[in-house]
Amino acid sequence: MRGMRFAVAGVLALGMVGLAQAQFRPGGGGGGGGPAFLVGNKAVQEDLKLSEDQITKLKEWGKEFQKKAAEIRKDKGVEFSKGGFGKIEPEMREKMDAANAEISKVAYKELADVLKKEQIDRLKQISTQQQGTGAFTNAEVVDALKLTAAQKDSVKGITGDLAKDTKEIFGEPTKGKPDFTKLEENMKKVQKLQKEYMGKLEDILDDSQKKIWKDLKGEAFDTSKLQFQFPKKKD
Repeated sequence: MRGMRFAVAGVLALGMVGLAQAQFRPGGGGGGGGPAFLVGNKAVQEDLKLSEDQITKLKEWGKEFQKKAAEIRKDKGVEFSKGGFGKIEPEMREKMDAANAEISKVAYKELADVLKKEQIDRLKQISTQQQGTGAFTNAEVVDALKLTAAQKDSVKGITGDLAKDTKEIFGEPTKGKPDFTKLEENMKKVQKLQKEYMGKLEDILDDSQKKIWKDLKGEAFDTSKLQFQFPKKKD
């Protein structure tokens, strides 16, 4: 169990370094807060007003879907063993993004057998909020907002700057056991940074796009309830 916690935290940090977003987060069956992870979170279950029967079915589904997600990652060539801690090469990043997209697509399709349409819609809203700035590079969000070529270039530039600033906060990748205290401090810095950059991204939208963006996010959800809790040092 302890080894698993180290591994999960390491994966979380990788996502933060990559764009503070890319998201292989704990249980992220779609990457970083993918639907498979979200439906297993108690706060999300309460928000969706899931019945006990749905929760039971989702628990069983989640166990099986982990295997399917692993197969998708394998098919897409995703490997976690290459590079030091916090390091993801561009080629591997592309493979991870492709795997995440496919996993989410399959997950939502299967979840439709357990969840009601309004629950699926709300789950997608929570996922959009959880993605943060990364949502602006999500294909479905880009299509829904009908971003222009100029806006896409702006998104690329803004998220690129965020990636650079995030990398500066985390520093160079290291091997071995992660420093959880330092990671937690850096995560808080990056979360503050993301709010700043989210404002920049929202500023490039016109009024009609801002309305669509508001609908895509839905009612505010406390995304802090989705964050990984780092192990605390014993006194």
